[in-house]
Amino acid sequence: MRNAEILVTLAVFGFCCFTFANSLKCYSCYSAKDCKKPSRLECNADAANKTRDYLNALYTGVPGTNFTSQSFLCMRDWLKTSSNEFIYKGCVYSNYQSCSYAVNPYYSQRHERKCAQCNKDGCNPAARANGSLLTVITTIVATVLVKCVWRN
Repeated sequence: MRNAEILVTLAVFGFCCFTFANSLKCYSCYSAKDCKKPSRLECNADAANKTRDYLNALYTGVPGTNFTSQSFLCMRDWLKTSSNEFIYKGCVYSNYQSCSYAVNPYYSQRHERKCAQCNKDGCNPAARANGSLLTVITTIVATVLVKCVWRN
């Protein structure tokens, strides 16, 4: 009987951890000024579409709107041209190869670029059990409810 209680408690805890910690969170900013204090956002289709719009403005070969994915990566991009400097951080669809797209011919003369996609190293990877206040509270409440139901 005691083993069953432990198993149910562990199952509820595991479910809560993975339910609340399955989204990738990335820094987000759109300019040098913004990127001094970037915000963190949870990746979703809207955020990835904004990144696609940014990529389309500066690069060629970016896939169209029907090329999406259910998973995401974080991306950071820096492009310095003879006339401007572009800095961007955000979410991107995981099937995009953001750093491999060619610079738009308008900007291609004399440019420098640094780009990276990641799902770790400063990013919160998807499907990782991260401790959070919401997860801890939900687990405690669920455990108490399971024990109450189990005793009746």
